[in-house]
Amino acid sequence: MDGPLEQRIRERIRSFDIPALLTLLKTTRYAGAEIEYRGQRTAVHQSHLVHDIEFIDVPDPKVIITVNMGLLSAQSPLPSFLMQTMDQLDHDRLERFIGYFDHLLLRDCFAGLYPEREESLLPGWRRASRDRLRLLRPTCPSTLHWLFHKVYPETELSVRREVRQQRVPARELRMGASTLGEGDSMGGFAAIPTGGVEVRIHCDEPRASNGVLWAEEARRRFDAQVLPLLSETVLMLTVVLVLRDQESVLRLAPDGHLGYYALQDSPAQTQQVVIFSGDTTGLQGLANAPDGYTRTPSG
Repeated sequence: MDGPLEQRIRERIRSFDIPALLTLLKTTRYAGAEIEYRGQRTAVHQSHLVHDIEFIDVPDPKVIITVNMGLLSAQSPLPSFLMQTMDQLDHDRLERFIGYFDHLLLRDCFAGLYPEREESLLPGWRRASRDRLRLLRPTCPSTLHWLFHKVYPETELSVRREVRQQRVPARELRMGASTLGEGDSMGGFAAIPTGGVEVRIHCDEPRASNGVLWAEEARRRFDAQVLPLLSETVLMLTVVLVLRDQESVLRLAPDGHLGYYALQDSPAQTQQVVIFSGDTTGLQGLANAPDGYTRTPSG
C-alpha cells in the first residue's frame, strides 16, 4: 500500500522530470530499489514525459517508471509493421521482449542527462573536479563570483580585488655575524601590501532557508564547500557577511553597562561579520577568533 509520500508522487507524476524524480526517490525508502523503465505504448504524441509510476513492495522493493518515449512510443524507431504485429497478437511476449531493451536504452539515456552523477559514464569525474577548477583560475573575481553563487544562491554577492597589508614574519635580524637577542628584534612581523580578493555576501533576512541563522549557516557552507576547493590555491581572501536586516545589535564591552543603554537609540548601521580573512592555503592553521565568527590563519 502506498504511503502519503508515494501518493503525492503519483498525483503529480506528470509534472516531474527524470532527474528530479530520481533525486526524490533516492531520499525515500526506495533508495536501494531497482528502478525499471517502461515505454508507454501509444501512437499519439503526449505533452508530458513521465506518464505513470508504480511502487511495488512485494517480494522486493521496486519502482516502475512509465515514460512517453522509447521503442514503444509515438517516436519509436521500430518499423510500423512490427507495431501492427503486436496489436494482432493475443499475448504480450513480444512487447515484453522489446521492453527489456527499452529499459536498458531509457536507463542509459536518463543517466546521460547528468553524467557526473553516474560514475560508470564518466569515471573519475569527482576526482578531477579540482583540476577543472584550476583551469577556471580560482583567483579570478568572475570565477569566485560563480563559485560563491553556487554555494549561496539565495543571496546577493559582490566580488572585487583589494590591496591588503599582509603580515610576514621577520625573525632573527643579523648585523654581520651577530644576532641581536634571541627573539624578534624588529617586532617579529613586517607589513607588506599584497593583492587579494574581497567577497561580500549580502543577506536581507536573518535566517537561511533551513531556519539557521545566517551568521552560522554562511560559515558552515564556506568551511564545507568553498575552502576545500581553494585549499591548493594561493589566494589572499576576505569573506564578509553583510546582514541588512540588523540595524542595531547588542554588544557586551568592558566599558559598557548591560541594561543601561537603550537599543532604540543605537545608530542605524548594517551589521557585518568577517567569515574568513587570510590565505586559503593555510587551512591547517585556522583558528577561531573570540567572537566565534572571524576566521584567520594562525601564526
